[in-house]
Amino acid sequence: MSRAAVAVRDQLRDPIQRRVLGVVLVGAALAAVVVVGLAGHGSVLRGLGVPTAALLPGLTVLSCLAEMTVVRLRHGEAVEELSLYEAALIIDVLVLPPRDALIAAAAGLVLASARQRRPFVKALFNLGTYTAATSVLILIVHLAGGSPGALTVGVLAGVVAGTVAFTAVNLCCLAQILGVINKTSPWRIVRSEARLSAYMAVGTMATGLTTAEIALHSPLLLPFMAMPALAVTYAYRAAAREADEHARSACLLRLSHALAEREDVVRQFLLLVREAFGADLAVVVLEDDDVALSVESADPAAVRPGPVPRHLAVLGRIEEPAHLAEDLPGGLRRMVVVPVQGGGRRFGTAAFATRHRGRGWMTTGDVTLLASLASALAVAMRGAEHLDRLLAETSKLQAVVEQSAEGIMVIDGAGLVQVWSRALAEMTGVEAAEAVGRPPAEALDVPAEEERRLLMPVSVAQPRTVAELTARRRDGDQRRLRLAHSAVFAAGNLVRDVVVVSDLTREHRTDRLKSDFIAMVSHELRTPLTPIIGYVDLLRSRGERMTPQKRLDALNLIGDRAGHLSRLVEDLLLASRFGDNPDDVALQVSTGIHDLGALVGQASRDLGSARVVTSLPPGPVPAQCDSGRALQVLANLIGNGLKYSAEDTEVLVGVRLDGDRVHVDVRDRGRGIPADQLAKVFDKFHRVEDPMTMSTSGTGLGLFIARRLARAMGGDVTVVSTLHSGSVFTLTLPSAGPAPDVANPSENRA
Repeated sequence: MSRAAVAVRDQLRDPIQRRVLGVVLVGAALAAVVVVGLAGHGSVLRGLGVPTAALLPGLTVLSCLAEMTVVRLRHGEAVEELSLYEAALIIDVLVLPPRDALIAAAAGLVLASARQRRPFVKALFNLGTYTAATSVLILIVHLAGGSPGALTVGVLAGVVAGTVAFTAVNLCCLAQILGVINKTSPWRIVRSEARLSAYMAVGTMATGLTTAEIALHSPLLLPFMAMPALAVTYAYRAAAREADEHARSACLLRLSHALAEREDVVRQFLLLVREAFGADLAVVVLEDDDVALSVESADPAAVRPGPVPRHLAVLGRIEEPAHLAEDLPGGLRRMVVVPVQGGGRRFGTAAFATRHRGRGWMTTGDVTLLASLASALAVAMRGAEHLDRLLAETSKLQAVVEQSAEGIMVIDGAGLVQVWSRALAEMTGVEAAEAVGRPPAEALDVPAEEERRLLMPVSVAQPRTVAELTARRRDGDQRRLRLAHSAVFAAGNLVRDVVVVSDLTREHRTDRLKSDFIAMVSHELRTPLTPIIGYVDLLRSRGERMTPQKRLDALNLIGDRAGHLSRLVEDLLLASRFGDNPDDVALQVSTGIHDLGALVGQASRDLGSARVVTSLPPGPVPAQCDSGRALQVLANLIGNGLKYSAEDTEVLVGVRLDGDRVHVDVRDRGRGIPADQLAKVFDKFHRVEDPMTMSTSGTGLGLFIARRLARAMGGDVTVVSTLHSGSVFTLTLPSAGPAPDVANPSENRA
C-alpha cells in the first residue's frame, strides 16, 4: 500500500527540499546495491509460464493501476494517500528477478504520477521513498528465502521481514516531511502512525502473497482476488473517513469557540473551515466591502486581503449554495459558494475550492454543513456588531460614572454594592474593590440602626427619595453625604437602586461655622458690652452721689472693656482682609531690623502678669520684621498661654537662634491640644472648645491672624502640643545679624 504521497505546499521551503533530496539519494544507493549485489538471482517464484519480456510490462501496468487506486488521508496540512501499490510490489518481488522487480515498481510509480499530474517534487519524493523501501524488501526476501521457485518457509519469513522493513522505511521517510509541514517531531508521527501502518502491512502482504500463489497454481481464481483488494480498499477508506471526521470535528469545535467569543470571527472562520474541509483556497467577500479575504493551503496561517475574484463577483447575491467547475483561476478544479446570511441580514459570500480531482470532495452533506456554518458566521458577525455597540455604550456610561463629580453607587436586589464610582471612593476613602459585593452600610461605616432608614429608604410606593447621613472615613474625618435614591422594583421586589451621592461636608461645615461664629461673636461682644452698659447706667443714675474714686474706677473699667471691644472689632476687620488661601497674604507690612528680645520684653510687660517668665539673651537679637505686627503676634501667643493655662502656672517665653532664623518659644502648661486639632487651630474662627460650652473667651481669630502676620514678615508660627501637658507655640522670623552671646541668658518676670 502507498503511504508516501504527500500533498505539500505549492512552494516548498528549503527544509523539505533537503529532505526530499536526501530520500532520493538513499533510494538510488539502495537500488544500486540491489542491481549489483543480486545480479545473478532469478525470481523467487516460478511457474507462471509467461515470458519475462511480457511479464515485466504487465506487472508495470499492474503497479501503475494499484498506485492510482487512491484513498486520501489528511494529516493537518499534509495528505497521505493509501493505495494497493504495496500489494503489487510484493507480486513484483516474488515473480520477477530483483532488477526487473525494481524496474516494474519504479516505472509503475512514474506512470501513475504522470497520469495524476502530481507536482514534480511530490513525485520525486514518492519515487525516492519507494525505491529505498522496495530495495530493502528485495534484499531481505532474496537473502532470507533465496530463489527456490516455490513458496517455502524461508520465502514466507523473508516476505514477512521484508514487509516490516518496507513499512518502517516508508513511514520514517514520510514522517520527515510531515514533521516539517506540521511543525512537530518526526518521532511523534512515527509513534502515532505505527499501528495503522502495521495493519496496512498485514493486509497488503496477505493480498500480494495470495495473489502470487493463485497466479502460479490456479490462474482461473485470479478474478476473485478483486474481492480482498476491494475489502482492503474499503477498510482504507473507512479509516480515512474516520480520520477526516475526527480532524473535522476538532476544527469545528475550535470554530464554535471562536464564534462564541466573537473575536476576529471572519479570520477564524476562513482558517478553520478551510482546514476542516481540506480546501486549497477559502475566500470570504463581505457585502459592505470591495475586498475579499482569502487563505490558501500554501500558507494556511495567513489571511490576506485582495480584490474580489471575478468568478465570485458575477454570482451576485446568491441565495443557495452553488457549485463551480469552470472558469476557475489558479488551477482550481472545483468550488462551492455559499451565502453568509442570518438573522434576516446578508453579510456576504463564502467560497471554498480544491485543486485535486477527487470525486468525494464536498458531498451533499458537506455542502449543507458548510451552509450552516456560513449562517453561524453571519449570526456571530451580527452578535459582534451588537457587542461592539454595547461596549461603546458601556464605555460611555463608564466614562460618565468615572468622570462624574458626584459619587455613584448601584445596589442590587440583594442589597449589595455592584458599582462604586471613583468620586465616591474619594469621598469615603473606601476603594471600589473593597466596597463591591458588600452591604453599603459596611462600606460607609454607618450604624446598623440607621442602615434601613438612611441607606435603603426606598419602597414600591416611594422609589425615589433623598436621605442625608454622616459617614466616618478611616482617617477619622467625618463627611456629610446626601443620597439621592432612584430604585427599580419588579413584582414588589427590588431589582436595583441607583444612588447619586453628593458631598455636603463643605456646606454643612459652612452652616455650622456660621452658627458657631454668630454664637461666638455674640458671646464675645456681649462680654465687654455688659459691664459697659451696666456702668453707664450706674453713672447716669447715681454718678453725682458716687465718690470720685468710684467714678474713676467705673470709667477705667468702661475704657478697658471698650478697648477689649475695639480689639475684637479690629481682629474681625483684620481677618476679613485675609483670603482663604494660606499663601494669600493680602496685607502690607513695613519690615525693618528690630531687637526681637526687646519686643518680647515689651509684650510681656504690656500683659502685666507675673506668671510670664522670659529667658532672653544678654544682647540685642536683631530680626527682620515689622515691630508693631511682631508685637501684636507676641502679645497674642503669650496671651493665649495665660488664658489656656491654670492661674498658678507660669508661661515661659524664650528666644533662640538657629542659623539665619530666630525663634521665640511660648511654653504653657495648660490642657494641650488634641492631635486631630493641631492642623486646625490656625484656621479662621476655629475653636478647640465648643462655642456653646467653652470656658474661655475668644473669637478663634488670634492664631489665624498671628500666623498670617508672621508669614507676611517672612516667618511662621508653629505649634507642638501634648494633651493634658501643655503646648509650645513658636514664632520664627528671619535673623538680621550675628547671634549674641547667649552663654548667660537673663531671666525676667513681667
